[in-house]
Amino acid sequence: MNLFFRSFRSSSAGNCLAFWTADSSILVDCGVQTLGDCRAIVHGQQDRHGPLDGVLVTHAHGDHLGGPAARVLAEAGVVAYAHRDAVPQLRARLGKAGADGRALRPFPGERFTLGEFDVEAIRLPHAPGVATFGFVLRVGHGSRRRKVVVCTDLHDASAVAPHLEGADFVFVEANHDPELLRRHPNPNSRYHLSNGKTAALLCRAVEDGRCSPGRVVLGHLSERRNRDSLATGEVEDAFARRGLDMPFALETAPKFEPSRTIGIE
Repeated sequence: MNLFFRSFRSSSAGNCLAFWTADSSILVDCGVQTLGDCRAIVHGQQDRHGPLDGVLVTHAHGDHLGGPAARVLAEAGVVAYAHRDAVPQLRARLGKAGADGRALRPFPGERFTLGEFDVEAIRLPHAPGVATFGFVLRVGHGSRRRKVVVCTDLHDASAVAPHLEGADFVFVEANHDPELLRRHPNPNSRYHLSNGKTAALLCRAVEDGRCSPGRVVLGHLSERRNRDSLATGEVEDAFARRGLDMPFALETAPKFEPSRTIGIE
């Protein structure tokens, strides 16, 4: 079982992640703001990796699924799936673009299968009144089974911690640096993880023996209130302060352009 990952967007301006095997392909969010960019991502994935089995939508904010993306997905015959609590919020915001029940559907359950991916939805604490979810994805069988955890847009990392056990790959937000936030205030940042909270989450998971992924990717970095070096440096320093070896490779997802393709082993 060969499993791959690529980030197409990861910021407050837009989010779109791709996972695929030789026979199955999904997106997590499609918050791409123009029809042309969205078509390039969706059709590019289909051309290279076959039909998309669906899009998992984390919540109803426009940087995770917007009108242009909903239109492109409907044109391509790709279904966007969201939690039953998030579907009414998405439909209210998307209007006609989200009204087609064939294009936007609720998850079949808290756990369900999409192509080759076994999906578990995790409820996350984010902005008040916004139903928000992360995902545990499992692919393969036996010794080749892989576990992926994807969690962005949350302010309390304790919701994620129990799900990190046995993860092979983790994508988690590191939204802001407190000092840059002080210089450039944004009240919405309180609904996101700081670099320090993300670092503490990863340290606790490794220290408790729950998590030893091969790779961690930090995403949803704020353009004005974070930098790649600050996010990765905070994690590295947190492990050093605790005297812990950092067992995973660490990198950040680009904010506005595609990342490299990563094989999840």
